[in-house]
Amino acid sequence: MIFVYGTLRRGCSTGAHQTYLADAEFIDKATINGTLFRVSYYPALVLDAQAGKVLGEIYRLASAEQLARLDAYEECTYPALPEQEYQRIKIDVITHSGNVVSAWVYAYQRASDGLAVIDSGDFLNP
Repeated sequence: MIFVYGTLRRGCSTGAHQTYLADAEFIDKATINGTLFRVSYYPALVLDAQAGKVLGEIYRLASAEQLARLDAYEECTYPALPEQEYQRIKIDVITHSGNVVSAWVYAYQRASDGLAVIDSGDFLNP
């Protein structure tokens, strides 16, 4: 399972969803605790149990190769190197229907100083 919150969501106009998640199974909308920042045309998620909610979607990936393609898209190895922008980690996510599931997420691992906060926690509806 993977939790996506930015350009990989269905409603994002970048086309990344169609390229990388077209054959993944949509499970549910979901939230996690954290803060969402705008980096450029894409967001950054900083996980924080004391922060607000970040909205996203959960998918069941079709294969390990699909996860490898997502890592390439996010320019992230597993485990991540310190100089990379994102790290892929496994977290508990709360689905819209109230279930808790374990899912991969790409979390920002650089300093967020100077980045604008997306107060709504929803990249597609800031």
